[in-house]
Amino acid sequence: MLTPGAKAEVKKILGPAGGSVSLASISTWADDIRMLRPETRPWHYVTLQIGEPRYDSTHADSANVVKALKRQLAILAKPDADRYAREEALKWVVHLVGDLHQPLHTGEDHDKGGNLQKVKVNRRTYNLHAVWDYVLLERLHLSLDSLHGMLEREIAADPAFIQRNASGTVEAWTDETHAKAAKCYLLRGKPLRKGIKIQLDKDYVDAATLTVFEQLKIAGVRLAFALNRALDPGSKTAVAPLARPAPGWRDDKGAFFRQADEIRETAGGAEEADTVSAAKPPAAAAQAAKHAKPARSHGARIPEGRYSWSVNSDVYHFSECAEVARIKKKNLRTGDVPPLGMRLHAGCPVPR
Repeated sequence: MLTPGAKAEVKKILGPAGGSVSLASISTWADDIRMLRPETRPWHYVTLQIGEPRYDSTHADSANVVKALKRQLAILAKPDADRYAREEALKWVVHLVGDLHQPLHTGEDHDKGGNLQKVKVNRRTYNLHAVWDYVLLERLHLSLDSLHGMLEREIAADPAFIQRNASGTVEAWTDETHAKAAKCYLLRGKPLRKGIKIQLDKDYVDAATLTVFEQLKIAGVRLAFALNRALDPGSKTAVAPLARPAPGWRDDKGAFFRQADEIRETAGGAEEADTVSAAKPPAAAAQAAKHAKPARSHGARIPEGRYSWSVNSDVYHFSECAEVARIKKKNLRTGDVPPLGMRLHAGCPVPR
């Protein structure tokens, strides 16, 4: 959805690697550097309680996603700015527009954006923030290419979708996403009880998945809008249109999961090769699993963080990996982002 001028500018900013580097490939850079640059951690969210009506810059955190995104867009829009500053700004903009459209990055119930609220999905425990960050999409077991295709076809299927969403300010986008945060805390119409693990039922999970998918569509259009305006201000096109899909694409909301099932069946299991959470060659994983020794447990249960690692190792694991059970409790570390400087264990199973 970028204009030709914006595409050319992106390629120039990314430099020699611009021809092979996609916006998607740089989208997680801002998360990867959080441990090295802890001052940037507040840039990913804004503290707004679900009872507050809107974002107010005079009462907001001194550092937050709204201020960070506006600042990085200003740098990106200066063609005479340092190339490396613009490259970093581009990475920030791609990431922060996404964060801004995740409801629990713009709303909370006095629980650090859902990080303190424990919930269960399919008998596994997560915090509520993680569910909205990645668990809902991982449950679809679709490849990144398939998800991308579904998003693009849905945007193209509604001729007015781009027009409705390719406008507004960062503050307006924040208020819109914030208004959706309250529903994250409702189960069967009642607020989630604090202090206990809540089982999220199928109705909640299905409705939340549809909301996440809609937010990804909106964020995609607005990212294109923001980049076009910053990098190609002379263009009369706010967002380049997409080719219309074949008639009959997703006639109703209920068709979403049926179409996801059809994509998986058509792929014949190949979807597992590059799912949202996969970061390993399937053949290497199968080979490692074939020769794996039975795990000797040190008494550690499966950690609640998405990733686990030992302080004495240079590899990290998905927490479901059997190797995690071999790590002594005193050496075990866990978190929702991969540790910097470590590589993923080749034999890790894809999380379910």
